[in-house]
Amino acid sequence: MKRSFLFLLSSFLLAGCESTNIPDNPVTQIETQVGGQTLGDTTSVYWYTHRQNRPIDLSEHVWMGDYGDYESVYRWRAGKLREVKRAGKQLQGDSVKPFSLHVRYDTQGKAVFQRYLVDDIVLPLSDTQLHRYTEQAARALSTMRAQNKEGQRLVQGQWRDGTLVRCDDGKALKVTFTPALPDHLNKQLAAPQGGYFIAVVGKVRRNEVTATELLLLQEGGSCLVPPPIAE
Repeated sequence: MKRSFLFLLSSFLLAGCESTNIPDNPVTQIETQVGGQTLGDTTSVYWYTHRQNRPIDLSEHVWMGDYGDYESVYRWRAGKLREVKRAGKQLQGDSVKPFSLHVRYDTQGKAVFQRYLVDDIVLPLSDTQLHRYTEQAARALSTMRAQNKEGQRLVQGQWRDGTLVRCDDGKALKVTFTPALPDHLNKQLAAPQGGYFIAVVGKVRRNEVTATELLLLQEGGSCLVPPPIAE
């Protein structure tokens, strides 16, 4: 009787020890951050998904002024870029034309599949173009990592009565620009009629945003979401 009791007690203690060693969440959580940047006449907004700082995918909206605009999605596996999809409009010759592309890369970075259409015409992609897409993915990734490190992110919403009414929760935030905006933009934001959509990159603390960059200021614009080609 005593031996049976001791055996059961030992088994129970061992089971208890084993159970305490099992992690509550064996799968590391996937994180998503949103950011962007403006370089010259080109403005980009990014949605970046990663696990333990290892990239999974990055979607973007890009506006290039008179040169067109497009949406992209980049996908990585085991830390290597494996796929690029893009669609939009671009300057081709003397006019802006619709285009789309789809490229898959192998583990060595070589393009093993490519499809490029401009105005519904299939065209080849040069090595220079294929390399450009990998460079663009690397720059976007570097930007998002740097902004994440600095605690910066995209904040977007409607500009009303001198405040930014945030898209996701409708919270009114005071915005301070560092560095200060040019006078013509300050006058635009100070106009009593308002009605602008605004997107900035900065740090949020309580009810205030310290914005380091103004990405978009559009009359009657709407909140940005990841592009549908990410599906």
